[in-house]
Amino acid sequence: MTNPINYRYLNLPAEFINQKEITEKYSNTEGFDPTKNKQWRIDGGNPDIFNANAYDWLKQFNCEIGVCEIFYTAPKSGIRWHIDMSGFTPITDYVKINFVWGPESDHYMQWGESIIPIEEHEVGYNMVGSPHMIFKNEEVNITESLIIDKPTLLRVGIPHKVINDSDKGRWCLCLIPKSIGGGRLLWPKSIDLFKDYVL
Repeated sequence: MTNPINYRYLNLPAEFINQKEITEKYSNTEGFDPTKNKQWRIDGGNPDIFNANAYDWLKQFNCEIGVCEIFYTAPKSGIRWHIDMSGFTPITDYVKINFVWGPESDHYMQWGESIIPIEEHEVGYNMVGSPHMIFKNEEVNITESLIIDKPTLLRVGIPHKVINDSDKGRWCLCLIPKSIGGGRLLWPKSIDLFKDYVL
């Protein structure tokens, strides 16, 4: 069987989050509207998001949580094609570990290849002011599509987007791992680093 190009499912040793508590807390924040997309950016050292299992697991790899992000994608909506950028540094093959819940089907993460040179694309900002490179649908050829139904290590340094065709809101918690005292993890190194937990 050929490995997927852009993601690996993870078999984590314990639960890292409480989905119900996160949903309840953030769906009751000011300005939340279940018919509209919403995003939050949160300091990684936050026990209200990740429990001790997450921190202990990362520590064995000399890693920590840089920051985390929560994306709420409303029913029948999506998140446009984009590439994550760390500040305004050049595009690099960063990773996240995503936890997704809400709908059981009809929601997808997709990856693609840019049809035109990367440097010609516009830099925009998400809801919390983080920069990302934006693509139109016709500028990307889809290469892979996935329903995330378990913790997943995935690439965010190439074009990717989210589709929620379901009747339920889709919640996605992104853990952004980084080396202690260093920077964010890159795709090839991450696969090797977490190899004992890759399904």
